[in-house]
Amino acid sequence: MRKISKLIIISITTVFIFMACSRIHTDNPNIGEITVSTQSTPVTTSYRVPERVYEEVEVITLTLAGECYDDKLSDKRKVTEVILNRVSSEKFGNTVLEVVSAKGQFVGYWKQSRPISESDIQIAEEVLTNWYKNNCEALSEYLFFYSGPNRENIFRSEY
Repeated sequence: MRKISKLIIISITTVFIFMACSRIHTDNPNIGEITVSTQSTPVTTSYRVPERVYEEVEVITLTLAGECYDDKLSDKRKVTEVILNRVSSEKFGNTVLEVVSAKGQFVGYWKQSRPISESDIQIAEEVLTNWYKNNCEALSEYLFFYSGPNRENIFRSEY
């Protein structure tokens, strides 16, 4: 029974992610638009969208749900940066999935401690957009993190 309910939750979560990702519209398979709402006005930005972007958003949001508390938005951004910085460095893997699913890395990808939230999806989309706009170059110096005090992660560039 427990396996069935877990499978149902995973299925519903996957559908939710893909529905949330439908905010990215593509007339041209290489160009996409994303609308990011700020406190004052929504801003629409065009950028190159690789076909794997939907998978990347899903993988990152699953990881955030396992690695960060929902109210720690800064942590979510930095964890996403760590993932993408590792892809950029090519020392950890060539794709987002390779990086987060590597043995002993990102336990949160395999086991989420909370449901995926709207802020997980929004942050994953925003940071991915910035990364693609930056030609997939590192967004910060962070390559590692660990759990710190006060429910916050500690980020660093060296192990």
